[in-house]
Amino acid sequence: YPRGTFMLKFTKLLAASAAVALFAVPAQAQEAEEARSTYRVTVLDLEDGADDRWFEIRETYFDPARAAAGPSADTVHWVMTDPNVDIIIVSEMHGGMAAFDAHANPHRDAFIAALRGIVGSDEAMTALGAEMDGLVKSSTTYFTHTHP
Repeated sequence: YPRGTFMLKFTKLLAASAAVALFAVPAQAQEAEEARSTYRVTVLDLEDGADDRWFEIRETYFDPARAAAGPSADTVHWVMTDPNVDIIIVSEMHGGMAAFDAHANPHRDAFIAALRGIVGSDEAMTALGAEMDGLVKSSTTYFTHTHP
């Protein structure tokens, strides 16, 4: 073969191979993969002396509302070695990463409705949220997920 003809045939073969590989990807992607779990991890530094009231509000209002809404309970970790962090809260995000795309998240809506029912009104819910905010010196939230 003259050099130009060989390169042309080689390029066509390469393009055809790439096209076949691209068509194969969706078939591979459709194979079942292990489920991933998505979590919200919130790191809190509470105001001095706010620990008891913060925990009381969680136990009295937020934990029952979460249980009524159906999601699994948060896991609360008390940090013992960092003076700038008091608590780390790990919460499973039902719906996984898709929860970020939802404008009307049914799990969040169910939690808010349950909390409203427990505290009695939107005004009481707003006041409770303001009180909780006042108990927190600083917070940072991370979103994580497992890999199969």
